[in-house]
Amino acid sequence: MANLSTECQLTDLEQQLLDRAAELVPYLQKFGTMIDEERHIPEEVIQKISDAGLFKLGTPKEYGGHEVGIRAMVEIVSEVAKGNGSVGWVVQIINGNNYNAALSLPPGVLDSIYNTVEEIRFCSVLLAQKAVVKKVDGGYLVEEGLWRFGSGSKHATHALLNLKDVKSMQESKAVEMMLAVVPMSEVTIVDDWYTMSLKGSASNSLEIKNVFIPDKYVVTHQEGSLPAQLQGRDRYRPYGQLIIIITTGISAILGLARGAVEYFVERAPHKGIAMTVHTSQAAVGHIQYKVGLAAMKVESAHLHISRTIDQLERHVQNTEPFSLKEMAQLQTDMTYAAMLCWEAVDLLMAESGGSVIADSNRLSQIFRDIRGGSNHALTTASTGLELYGRVLMGLPPQHLMTIGAASVLNGARGRVT
Repeated sequence: MANLSTECQLTDLEQQLLDRAAELVPYLQKFGTMIDEERHIPEEVIQKISDAGLFKLGTPKEYGGHEVGIRAMVEIVSEVAKGNGSVGWVVQIINGNNYNAALSLPPGVLDSIYNTVEEIRFCSVLLAQKAVVKKVDGGYLVEEGLWRFGSGSKHATHALLNLKDVKSMQESKAVEMMLAVVPMSEVTIVDDWYTMSLKGSASNSLEIKNVFIPDKYVVTHQEGSLPAQLQGRDRYRPYGQLIIIITTGISAILGLARGAVEYFVERAPHKGIAMTVHTSQAAVGHIQYKVGLAAMKVESAHLHISRTIDQLERHVQNTEPFSLKEMAQLQTDMTYAAMLCWEAVDLLMAESGGSVIADSNRLSQIFRDIRGGSNHALTTASTGLELYGRVLMGLPPQHLMTIGAASVLNGARGRVT
């Protein structure tokens, strides 16, 4: 499927990276069944992604990364996800987290992390299931901590973990997060990722017991006004929570939906309809309608994503805070886009006959992966639509990310109504 409004908006380097991702799609598709059966991405595939430079999309240039724009990141990750959902999800998570780390951590901390020969890859969990943390001299002692859904952790060098758990975040209304950088050597990966969806993402739980984290590796997102003097990448720093919403959820979902439409269209001329005289789906009117509807849903999803990125870039360039309505719209654009993508794949699944239920069928794999991806906390449509409806009707937001971002951008704790 053609990518809307991207050709003239990518730099030469970004286009090269997008082309590399596109070249990998047939290669990744060959690993679909293996990845699901073995519940992890083979090291051979990880190395191929690394060699193409696709784990460095969000890494700062001064540390050997590409530091691509947010629009380019969405497009490149989307292309990877067309090859395989689990691979796309891991590439999305690592790059989104690398970008978040670059915005969140002080230069000295980044210097100490990137002062190695290995490729730095962050996984993250932004809400602890359980965190027993004590402030001690020089840092924090994590006596016990559990973080669920650590996507990409098997291929990460570091974890970016919120030291606040569900209860404390809800009680404080998520005004701030305490993000800690923890080397994966200090983290236990719990093998509990047994799912129907995104099996190869190995989004296992992460566990820490009696680990000391120095002060300099713990960053608290504080509220405050927008500093006009920020330059370069730092201009994006106050918008970090909103950028997380864009970079760590929707890209892989968009790519899965694009891949589903392409796969169905490729097969339709050569596939009949059981128990009918039709020898080609492509010649049947109601199939043509469904394909057209599915394609329009995916393209409409991309338009919502593009609108969000345009709004973000405008606010960054003008050093403007988001209004509460704009924040709610940004979040809802992502969740609504995910819903449109899921609906597109569901339409095609319904017209694919009995063979589509086979685990090895590529559309079946896409169907399972996009269903799980669309249930992510940042892409659940019902949560986003509730948020937008509440704000439109003058009610305070119920979404913790909205509350936290509003506090940071508006410089007033809790002033979100």
